[in-house]
Amino acid sequence: MAQKNNKRQFILSIIFLAVILILINLISRSLFFRWDLTRGNVYSLSKSSKSIVRQLDDRMTARVFFSEDLPGEYVNARRYLQDLLEEYRAYSKGNFHFEFVNPDDNEKAKQEANSYQIPPVQLRVLENDKFEIKNVYMGLVLLYRDKKEVLPVIQTTEGLEYDITAAIKKMLAKDLKSIGIIAGKAEGVRTTQLSHFLRQTYNVRNVSLESAIPGNIDLLLMNGVLDSLSLDELYYLDQYLMRGGKLFLSQARQEAYVQEGIAESIASNIFSFLEHYGLTINPDIVIDKLCSQIQIQQRQGIFAFNNIIDYPLILIIREFNQESLITKGLDEVRVFFPHEITTQGDGDNFTPLLWTSKNSGTIAEGYFPYPTPDGNYTLRNGYNIYPLENPQLEKFEKGPMVVSGLRTGSQRSFFADSLDYSQKEGFLDFSDNINLLLITDNRFFDDTRAASFPANMAFILNAADVLTGDAELVEIRTRGLKVRPLKPEVLTSETTRNVWKWVNIIVPPLLVIIFALIKIGQNRKKRRNLEEIYD
Repeated sequence: MAQKNNKRQFILSIIFLAVILILINLISRSLFFRWDLTRGNVYSLSKSSKSIVRQLDDRMTARVFFSEDLPGEYVNARRYLQDLLEEYRAYSKGNFHFEFVNPDDNEKAKQEANSYQIPPVQLRVLENDKFEIKNVYMGLVLLYRDKKEVLPVIQTTEGLEYDITAAIKKMLAKDLKSIGIIAGKAEGVRTTQLSHFLRQTYNVRNVSLESAIPGNIDLLLMNGVLDSLSLDELYYLDQYLMRGGKLFLSQARQEAYVQEGIAESIASNIFSFLEHYGLTINPDIVIDKLCSQIQIQQRQGIFAFNNIIDYPLILIIREFNQESLITKGLDEVRVFFPHEITTQGDGDNFTPLLWTSKNSGTIAEGYFPYPTPDGNYTLRNGYNIYPLENPQLEKFEKGPMVVSGLRTGSQRSFFADSLDYSQKEGFLDFSDNINLLLITDNRFFDDTRAASFPANMAFILNAADVLTGDAELVEIRTRGLKVRPLKPEVLTSETTRNVWKWVNIIVPPLLVIIFALIKIGQNRKKRRNLEEIYD
């Protein structure tokens, strides 16, 4: 009799539990809640995204063209996208809607996707025990009133929330702010990729200093100059700042030629211009033990081989001003051949943004033996940046140095005492609040160098948002799962590095094995208890 009662109680418990689960699911369809335990809540909508989507005052529709039969690595992207869109819908006060469309076997859907410039993507997939090329769709279009924004290919979850929120913000904006780019005169400088990212939320145009900078340019990005500017060019730059324009300048005191192993000093009046604004770029190049690696070709006898070595002239910056929105949340920035910035006068008007590590130093300009094609040496004047057997690249004794910062506050015009320029029509001799952001890398806005790194791009875009007074997207841009390497001071020796390497290799699978053994023991205990009850 006791056995029948136990069985009845067990069955009733199962039925009761099933009823509770059904009720919870029915209630959850009308309520929205997410418990995100990741650092920074990277799988939940940010405050900025919630604020922007709440500004919708009309219906916005996201039509998502996504194939259903996707390789495993892309299924998670589809699931994450759907979860993300559900959150936009939950916080939009009923104005955001989305629908998934599978164009694989639907010609009309394919034509619609093509009309929105969402192309099929070729993926290599494993089917029937062999690899095949398959065309799949992974894109979406946002429709709002008479506007549309397209994300043609979504292959990763990285930065997806930013892309969607930036698109929504762009459609909500009545007047987009404008950014001007001065590419610079160095050979091979390209800013196509940079312009592409900026166009997500700004109007972007190329600007020249041959005439006055247009008054509708809210921010000017300028790669470094290699020679002196004409007085007219300096005047246009000065008056742009006097009118309240914002300048983000990328300027060093030398131009580096890595293949030749030399950097040549730049003689330019841009340095006296910056000194007038209270910023001095010191002549010595900064080096850092925390640096990037480069690949070089070495010869041993008749053999040539590639070798990867540390190059202290390409710095990895991990020390940021966490009180500034421009750098808050960044993990690292890479800076090429930088210099230290020192300030004159009122230091309260200068906000340091990037510091080198405590293991940093400098190399000075001077004469050094330089190899000639015939195997001999000649003396050359410049900076010795040759990556191999260069003792100058091994001294890290000067500690943290500032390589980027923001100059604000009041400022008198560079041409205030000029009899010719101060008499020009519309001349402004004083500004209550200038904004000049300086980084001492000559090509920080160059797609082929510094701007090719995503972390550097985040820094540039953050600066653009903050300087133009539109910092809503800064919080979203730096979200995500980040690499958090051990600090250099932890890895003090080869033995320490090996210990940490083997800890990372052994501990995770060991924890999985321990967890499995615990679960096996728990299951055995449950099985014995059930056998005792129902034996």
